[in-house]
Amino acid sequence: MRRGILLALAGGASLAAARTIDYDYDFKPVAVSGGGYITGIVGHPTEKDLLYTRTDIGGTYRWDARGDQWIPLNDFIGAEDENLMGTESIALDPTDPDRLYLAQGRYLSSDNTAFFVSEDRGETFEVYPAPFLMGANELGRNNGERLAVNPFKPEELWMGTRTAGLMKSEDRARTWTNVTNFPDAATNGIGIFFVIFDPENEGTIYVGVGVPNGLYYTTNSGETWESVPGQPTEWDSSVLVFPNETQPLSTGPQPMKAVLASNGALYVTFADAPGPYGATYGGVYAYNTTSAEWANITPNADNSYPAPFANQSFPAGGFCGLSVDAKDPNTLVVVSLDRDPGPALDSIYLSHDGGRSWKDVSQLSTPPGSGGYWGHPIEDAAFKDGTPVPWLSFNWGPQWGGYGAPSPVRGLAKFGWWMTAVLIDPSNSDHVLYGTGATIWATDNLSRADKNRSPDWYIQAQGIEESVALAMASPNGGPSHLLTGLGDINGYRYDDLDVPQPMFDLPVFSNLNALDWAGQKPRTIIRAGPCGHNYTDGCGLAAHSVDGGSTWTKFTTCIPGVEVGTPNPGVIAIDASGKHIVWSSAMTTYWPALQAITSRTNESGPYSTTDLGKTWVSPTGFNAQTPNISADRVQPGTFYSFTDKNWYLSRDGGLSYRSFKAKDVGLPVYPGAVPIANFNRGGEIWLALGDLGVYHTQNFGRRWTRITGRGVAARHLTIGAGARRSSKPALFIVGKAATHGPLSQDGVYRSDDNGKTWVRVNDEEHQYGGVAMIQGDPRVYGRVYLGTGGRGIVYADIKKGKP
Repeated sequence: MRRGILLALAGGASLAAARTIDYDYDFKPVAVSGGGYITGIVGHPTEKDLLYTRTDIGGTYRWDARGDQWIPLNDFIGAEDENLMGTESIALDPTDPDRLYLAQGRYLSSDNTAFFVSEDRGETFEVYPAPFLMGANELGRNNGERLAVNPFKPEELWMGTRTAGLMKSEDRARTWTNVTNFPDAATNGIGIFFVIFDPENEGTIYVGVGVPNGLYYTTNSGETWESVPGQPTEWDSSVLVFPNETQPLSTGPQPMKAVLASNGALYVTFADAPGPYGATYGGVYAYNTTSAEWANITPNADNSYPAPFANQSFPAGGFCGLSVDAKDPNTLVVVSLDRDPGPALDSIYLSHDGGRSWKDVSQLSTPPGSGGYWGHPIEDAAFKDGTPVPWLSFNWGPQWGGYGAPSPVRGLAKFGWWMTAVLIDPSNSDHVLYGTGATIWATDNLSRADKNRSPDWYIQAQGIEESVALAMASPNGGPSHLLTGLGDINGYRYDDLDVPQPMFDLPVFSNLNALDWAGQKPRTIIRAGPCGHNYTDGCGLAAHSVDGGSTWTKFTTCIPGVEVGTPNPGVIAIDASGKHIVWSSAMTTYWPALQAITSRTNESGPYSTTDLGKTWVSPTGFNAQTPNISADRVQPGTFYSFTDKNWYLSRDGGLSYRSFKAKDVGLPVYPGAVPIANFNRGGEIWLALGDLGVYHTQNFGRRWTRITGRGVAARHLTIGAGARRSSKPALFIVGKAATHGPLSQDGVYRSDDNGKTWVRVNDEEHQYGGVAMIQGDPRVYGRVYLGTGGRGIVYADIKKGKP
């Protein structure tokens, strides 16, 4: 048992009467392996296998070669610092592999940004507030690195910011001053893309700004600056051909990424927009820093093999991703940007002669017959040990719009999109990794492309979990302990929490916002989410399964006010018998970033159906679309809602509701909350009412009792399997369980005695930028699933050897 004080919070309770035991917990990710946009991959120039990857909303990871996985470095960030969960830039000290610098901050709208400084490769950090804004999830997050260490003065760091120009720190990121004589570079929140020190010439620095003619350099440590002479300032007319009416989004090429090779060649990728989306034109150039001569080395029909796909009828996209072999300055890879929707998707190009000729690695890696839609055979979507990552197929479903839509070629996983993070491993030139909007692919034999053969590809994203949890369900029976709904990548049924699973079958949702299961038929599942595809055989925004989520049937129609293009279809609930379904268009918002998404409302209450949406009935006695709707898990036809200070009860499948004023049934005046029903007993329900604590009823809501004492604040609540020999389910809350002492921190708490006493489940090292969604497991005592806003879903289990 973990040391600590157990607080009895109910009136008259004492420590002697406490029944909730404080166990140690293990925390493991519910495996997706990726799930979001990989914005950067960097490797230390001298330390073998020391690699880092940054993400836009999920922080930074370090590669653990011995454990064959990525290690998350930012899980200690609390809910109050959620904005710090995005990494704007990574900097490594070339003179000391133990030193690591992270620039942290997701959005320009937040003034909460910071530098994380480590002396032990991210095991621990000193955190220093930053005096300027960052935008790890804003436009231009694909570029960089913005942060760099001066190799001649390792205590000195420089950073190209989005809004404050070029900044310099001489005390390892504690304090910063503006390099005032640098040209004005605050350009609509995009700013400076990269800072590069010349390791052979002290005082020489190259800086790239997200504007045409945006390359600058200094040879005197920033006392004076000049525009790099001869840089491309106008578009080469030969690239402006797809189609004639499509014009570049900028007057000239904008620098995106750059690498200074050991022979003095500065390789630079360009595009007409900052990315990661919207780029239509671009190029690749090499600058000889000795002779001040430029060469256009853009892959094209004259210098690449295989030749570009012939039937391209749209702009060829820009270029961004770039890496140079640390052992050979003439070997480099570049990646095109935003050729979606295809054909001729984005390509990785490899050159061994400084860009005079290229091999199109993506095209070489794609089986014949793809029609220009480059892709990996789905069997390649697996870890190096052969463990499949099957969801990367996206079920080859219909396009729902936007980048990352499924490959239109069945059997192929899309080669990638937003492939802006690419690295030739500094210690192994044959090992190349590239990030996408979903995962990391890698090969250990890139050189196979030299013989016009496909490298052997595999997924190197194990340990990376970068998704936003939107819905969770844990049935009390059936094949799966967990079903998930995630942002951008639909959802999954988990037969094994530690192994990536196939994505739910069609209809595929861009977000899966709502899940529910029938309490007495746990294999009966319903789900809902936005879908950009207009299905002709039913409502593409909701589906029903009777086999635990293996196969799905679309609802015949959507409810009034919900249609293709609706950003969030709201919530759905299914009764214990699996016969009655209710659907409300109001949404539950767990994450601040989603606050701008609003639901459509009307004067009806939640609509009900018994025929999977062939007909929808507007109920009597309830005229509000509400997110606070749920079903009893035992009593058929029974639905609950606590909305607008009223308790609503339906006993006829949602056709009619009886309403009770909160004060008449013992509830406080409160806006509303989602009722949580017992999976073992009909009519038993709990409500989490914020600072007012937890309320409980055993008679369908006709009489409520507050079960928590002073000091309990519950923003969210769930229940799970009870302790051994207990008829009571375990309660879990997100909030606080005391006003003082070791349990006063905001976190996830468990009670085994119906709210009398509480212990904390998570700790200061497992906060994940905030936990807003929780789901107990009705079959495993002590287990709770933690839904995060950028670190996916984590399952917390009592450590082995405990009851």
